[in-house]
Order: sequence, then C-alpha cells, then structure tokens
Amino acid sequence: MPKLVSRKRSLAKHPVARRSGRESARVYESLRQQILEGLLPAGAHLSQQLIAQAEGTSNGPVISALRRLAFEGLVVHERSHGYRVGEWSESRFDDLLTVRRALETEAARLAARRAGSEDLDRLRHIVARMEELVAEERWGDADAIDVELHVEIARLSRCPGLIEALARCHVLEVVRRRIALNERIVGFSKLADNHRLLVQAIASGDPERAAAVMHGHLAGHRARAKETA
Repeated sequence: MPKLVSRKRSLAKHPVARRSGRESARVYESLRQQILEGLLPAGAHLSQQLIAQAEGTSNGPVISALRRLAFEGLVVHERSHGYRVGEWSESRFDDLLTVRRALETEAARLAARRAGSEDLDRLRHIVARMEELVAEERWGDADAIDVELHVEIARLSRCPGLIEALARCHVLEVVRRRIALNERIVGFSKLADNHRLLVQAIASGDPERAAAVMHGHLAGHRARAKETA
C-alpha cells in the first residue's frame, strides 16, 4: 500500500467530533483527495489499520469512510481481501458516460422546467468565470468549474434521487480527467461557448430543447475524448 499522507489529530481534543461522525467525514475527505490527486493509485490496497494510524483515529471512522467511497465507486471491496482503490479502464469510462448522458439529459429537462431567475443567474455566473479561466489558460481550474456547472444543473432538477446518482458520476468524471490529461486541451478554447449554449437552452424554459442540447454536448464530449486515444 502506498504511503498515506498523515493527517493525525489529537483525539482527546475532538471527542464530540469522533462521536458525531465528523471524524468519519474528515477521513473520507482525506482519502478522497488522495485518490483524486493520484497519491493513492488505482489498484492500491487500503489497510484500515494503516489509514487509522495515518489519520490519527480508530477503525470505526475509517470503515465508514471506505464504505462511502465504495458507494461512490472510488474504491472497491472484495471479500477476504478488503478495500482497494478502483481501477478505471476505457470500457468502464464508456459505461460511465452512457449513464451520465442519460441522467444529465433528464436533469437538463427538469432544470428547464424548474429553474428560477436566481438559478439561471448562478449558471451564467459560472460560465462567465469559466470564460475567464479559459482566457488565462488555467486548465485545472477550468476543468473544476466545468464539473461545478454540471453539478449545479443537476441540483436544479430538484430531484434528490437524480442528484445523488449524478454525484457519483461527477466524482468519477473528475477521476477520468485526472487520467486522460490531454482531453482537457482538446477543444478547450470552446469550453465556455459550449456551456453558454447549454445554459441558454435551460433558460429558454423548453425542456426538450434543454435535453437535446445536453445530450449533444455530452456526445461531443465523448467524441473529443476518442480523438486523444
């Protein structure tokens, strides 16, 4: 198992946090960040004991954090072998995008029906910020705000089940981008323009137009990814 980044805290100073579950959330965020940053590579075994030592906590919060990461697809659990960081093949990412496209198409349809003026202003603000990042050629930050926009559109669906399902897709989308680094550069100059069209479709209040634009947006997204393969 790769060396974990130590984030020890004095448990004696945080008895309430440990009892309330905040300790589990802290461990989850720590492991999630290390996975997304590549500090814990795909396939790496995750020892509960070593994680507990590195995080300065007990096994309970570690187990809860690992279960949450498994639910999101970042780690997998194998009987008799424990947990390991998930491995992401091209076929798995293809499956992910198929599911994501179906879910986000419906999210856009619902957002067109349910988004208010303040919601639309928030989407426009994200696109404006995206445009600034593109102009400054800040690839990583633009990637992050791209995902942020899609998360916001999912939220505007006002459908808890859809939001939860897409949350898992968006986490794995971040992982995919960390692996396929070149994809961020393909068509990058058009990133803000493409998302502006998407926001305009949602703002039109036409559910079918919004759904069609979202579906086409993600279909083009996959086509660009194949260009880098």
